[in-house]
Amino acid sequence: MERGGDNFEQAPHLQTGQRGEQLAVAFLRRKGWEIVARNFETDLGEIDIIASRGVKQPAGTLVAFVEVKSRTTDDAVAPELSVTARKRRTIARVGQLYADRHGESDMGYRFDVITVNFADEPASIHHFEGAFDARGNPY
Repeated sequence: MERGGDNFEQAPHLQTGQRGEQLAVAFLRRKGWEIVARNFETDLGEIDIIASRGVKQPAGTLVAFVEVKSRTTDDAVAPELSVTARKRRTIARVGQLYADRHGESDMGYRFDVITVNFADEPASIHHFEGAFDARGNPY
C-alpha cells in the first residue's frame, strides 16, 4: 500500500518522510534494484521499501527490506542510529512474514537502512546494506 493522493495538508515530518522514501526508491533503482513494494503494512508493522535484484550467489534473488530515515536538520543523533532495537525487530518480523508469503527457495534476504539528509545541498543519501540481522541485532 502506498501513501498519497489525500486532499489534505500533511504534517511537515510526513512530507519529509515521503520525500526521503521517493529519493531512496530512485537511488535503489539507479543501483539496479526493482521495487517490489512500498509501505508494506501488516498487523505486525510496516516496511518502507521492499526491493529485489538478481545476484550471482546460490540464492538467485536478493530481497532487501529497507527502512528509510530522513532528516531536515543536522541532529546530534545520526538518523541510522534512530532505528531502534524495537523497530529493527518489527522490520525483521514483517520481513519474515513477507518471506513466508512470497518467498521462493532461491531468495536471500537482508535488512538495510537508507538515510536521507535534506540539510545537505543536494540531499545526501547513505545506504547501510545488511544493517541488522533477522533478529533485529545490528551488525
